[in-house]
Amino acid sequence: MASFRILTHPEHGTRAVKIGWSWPAFFFGLFWALYKRMWLLAASLFGFIVLSSVFIPATQGGQLISNILFLGLNLTISLKGNLWYASLLETQGYQEQAQVSARNPDDALAVYANSQKASAADIRDHEQGGADSRDQDPWGDQRDERERKDGRGDRVERDEKDDDDNDDGGSGGKGGGNATGTFIG
Repeated sequence: MASFRILTHPEHGTRAVKIGWSWPAFFFGLFWALYKRMWLLAASLFGFIVLSSVFIPATQGGQLISNILFLGLNLTISLKGNLWYASLLETQGYQEQAQVSARNPDDALAVYANSQKASAADIRDHEQGGADSRDQDPWGDQRDERERKDGRGDRVERDEKDDDDNDDGGSGGKGGGNATGTFIG
């Protein structure tokens, strides 16, 4: 698993940038920089390629020097490229929100989105101050959320009210004295 920086922008959304080594930057340095819209880096790489082909002789020794320089350049871009990309995004108005571990950028964004949903739910629960006493059954457990949404909880309350309206001690009526509170009939 890799670590990713999560950067958000109010208008452009959220991006995940890997922390550390970048294989695409190693193999496709110039094209990687163009794809990431790192224009200054792309221009520098292009200039380096042109200058090295002009000033390094086309001999076997010159070819060795050229290969060593390009290897060093690719290693540097691979090690620092993601950091440079995150810095570029920050200059464009992105703000780092979190660091997450994931297999790829899409998974990192999903992990971040899920953590934001969980955080929002925690905040909402905290602001509500917990459960109301009317939402608890006689044993102290909270009613099931689905039960309240589909209306079964309302029927149970109506049935209990109907049982209370009977003068025969609650043994008659729709509920029939059912202690579990399920709807019968």
